[in-house]
This record gives sequence, structure tokens and C-alpha cells, in this order.
Amino acid sequence: MTRKDRLYNETGADFLRMISREAKEVDEIIEHLSQIYDDSVTKEKLRNDFLKFILDLEKHLFLITGLTAVECDSKDIEFSYSLGNMKNKVSDFTQVTEDEVPETTQDYILAADKKKPHLKSIQFELTSRCNERCIHCYIPNAKKNNGSDMTYEQACHIIDQFSDMGGLHVTLSGGEVFLHKDIIRILQYCRKKDLQICILSNLVALKDVQIPFIKAANVSYIQASLYSMNPEIHDKITTLKGSHKKTREAIEKLVAADIPVQISCPLMKANKDGYKEILKYAHSLQIKAFTDYIMMAEADFNTKNLQNRLSIKETEQVIRDIIEFDIDYSEWVKKQRPYLENLDIEKYAKQPLCGVGLNSFCIAENGDIYPCPGWQSMIIGNVNQQPLKQIWNESEAFSKLRNITHGDFPQCLKCEARNYCSMCIQRNFNENNGDMFKISKHFCEVAFLTKRLHKEYKERFQ
Repeated sequence: MTRKDRLYNETGADFLRMISREAKEVDEIIEHLSQIYDDSVTKEKLRNDFLKFILDLEKHLFLITGLTAVECDSKDIEFSYSLGNMKNKVSDFTQVTEDEVPETTQDYILAADKKKPHLKSIQFELTSRCNERCIHCYIPNAKKNNGSDMTYEQACHIIDQFSDMGGLHVTLSGGEVFLHKDIIRILQYCRKKDLQICILSNLVALKDVQIPFIKAANVSYIQASLYSMNPEIHDKITTLKGSHKKTREAIEKLVAADIPVQISCPLMKANKDGYKEILKYAHSLQIKAFTDYIMMAEADFNTKNLQNRLSIKETEQVIRDIIEFDIDYSEWVKKQRPYLENLDIEKYAKQPLCGVGLNSFCIAENGDIYPCPGWQSMIIGNVNQQPLKQIWNESEAFSKLRNITHGDFPQCLKCEARNYCSMCIQRNFNENNGDMFKISKHFCEVAFLTKRLHKEYKERFQ
């Protein structure tokens, strides 16, 4: 509910391993810890350090303590819009430590995963069927027209392998995921494996009877695609008449059921003037909305959909709207980011661009594995032919991807707009006929535009 994270050393890891979803007695935990540390640490020292550790975590809403298990259960809370924004319940999540702390947990984890790749997250495309034909979509319509579903048994088999590898997070998607007849059963199986669950959907096919089961599965969020508050514009983009009405009604039903929802609103020429209305609507429901105004070419290298991409002039107005009307974004822009402005370039050059092949990948309904959802023309392996672990550990394609760093883009290391860039090797790949190292001019222009607009906005508050 807070979406905050922390990193701990080996002692912290030992302490964390003692904590579970079921309440435990502190004395029992100290006994286990004393066996780990033998005579090197006294039980009194262990108890004092452990209590300090857990009380700090409780203060920042990571866990719950109580005098009894019943008290712990009574203090536990589930997501509810009536609670307001849980991030605001704690004013400062900063972890007090004498250790040297990296700039961000993401940078640290990526560096660790580069040394030893750890599959933490998968996006599961359970079906390639879709009930919409969005004009900007990176998935070719031919794939949707001839779509199929992964069986429930095969999905569970893959989830078992993923869980055994230490997997943490699964995103269920499609195609359109609610077209899959076993979506609820698969969702429940993910919960049984104690995975963090997200769902990507247009919600057109969502049934009322499914909502209580989604609530019971405790999903982290459902991301819904809503392109405009104007039904005609939305339906023009999806090319499905009546889709706006069904999507909006479904969003409001999920919110009413206290299920976390967020709105994805990719912007293009057809809906470029309506993003602030989406933001206002999301704010009225206490949910988050966000956009992507870059757009990517289709996975088969067809760039026809990029005719809908915003020009630089159109992009400028969109960014201005985001800065003015997206509260979270505007606050982020106002904050100084010195660690980004004063990067150690030599160190930065050795860092990976993203987690592709290091901690995540995507699985299609036919068992094909590719680096990420939009990268469907680079097939790494197939889980129907090889175990998941073998593909992850032995794939030559993954090995090559894992060696790509910021240093492979020397022109970017010296670029003044480096910190405002959303360059992506998968987008490069789709847009340039398979050349992941060729950067499209549009990405660079947007980066320099973003830098200028951020500077203008921050100067207003200095």
C-alpha cells in the first residue's frame, strides 16, 4: 500500500527471514537467531537489535507487532480507499543507517542482478486474443485475429517453476486477459503461491461475478486502459463501439469494491487534448493515472502505427499538462535530483539499462519467452520445450542482453539530456528493423524538450 522498499545487509536478511505472514513469538525468533550466531552475539544483544529492527519497520508500515497474535490480526489492514493515500501516513520513509547507501534501491538491485541474475518478475500473456484493435498497439492485429489461450494446467506448471526459482511478482495480461475462461482460477493459484499480482486489462470483458474473487486474491493493482473521457474518442482508438462505457463502468465497480486500480492513458494525436480530464477523473476516484506519449512500433517491425505518434510540438503541450495537473509528477519535478546531475560517468557506463534478462521477462500464451512485452520478435526459448530455469540460466540470447550497458551508447553518456531520456533498446529494436543500438531521433528530441520544460517549471518555485 505504500510501495516503498528497503535494502538490508546480511544481518537484516537474517532478521527478515524470521518474519512471516503468521504471528510469531519474539522469544521463539531469538532462539532461532541464537543458533545462527552461536556464541558470537549474546541473546540480549540479539533481542535488543531485533526489537529495534522490527519497531522501525512497524513505524514505517512494513509490518505489525502486538502483545498477542490476536492483537496483530486486529491491527492488520487491507487496502481501502477510505484509508486515503497510505504514502501520506508516514512523512519520512528514510532508513537510518551507518552503512553506505546507494543512490536508489533500483540501481543497487540492478547491479546485484547483473552479477547474479535473479528472475523476480514475469509478465504472463495468458491469451493472445483481444476484443479491441487499438490503433497504436504494438501487438500486430494478425496475432490477435488468430489468437489462442494457454491452458490452466500449463499456466500452473510455469507458476510452480517460477515460484521455485524465487519469483516474487507476476503480471497477468494478454491480449485481453479477461477473455481467458480460467483467469480467476489462475489468479487464485498465484495467490496460493503468495506472489505479488498485477493485472493489465481494458476491462471490457470483466464480469461482475469475478470482482469478489479479484478482491479476495488481494491484487496489487489492476491497470485499465482509458484513452479519453469522451466516449467517441476512446472508441475511435479502440475501434470497438461501446468500449468506453464498459471500461469506465468496470473501473468504478472495482473502486467500489476497494480493489486498487490505476489508469493507463497512452497519448496520441486522437486524444492528445484530453489527458488533464483523465487526471481529474482519476483524482475524483482517488486512483492514479499515467501516460506514455512516446509510443512504440509494432513487434513485427511495422511502423504504420507510429502515424498516430505525437509531434514534438504536440508533445510539449502534453508534458505541460502533466506537470500542471499531475500532482505526483509536479512534486517530483520540483525536487532536486543531485545524484542524477552528478553521476559518476565511469560507473554509470557499466550499469545495465534495465532489468530485461536480469530479473524479468515475458511469457506468451504459446510458451514463447521474450525479453519484455513489446519485444515479441526476439524469442529466447519456449517453456513447452525447456524448463524455465534452464532457459534463464543457459540462454545465449539472455547472456548477450545482460551484457548491454549504458556504455554501449557513448553518445548518450555525454548527452546533456541524459537524465530526461526514455530511450529503450526494445523500442529501438521495433522501430529500426531489429537494430537495438540505433536510437530514433524522436526519443532524443523528447528528452531535450523534457529537460527544458522541467527547468522552466522548477525556476518558477525558486
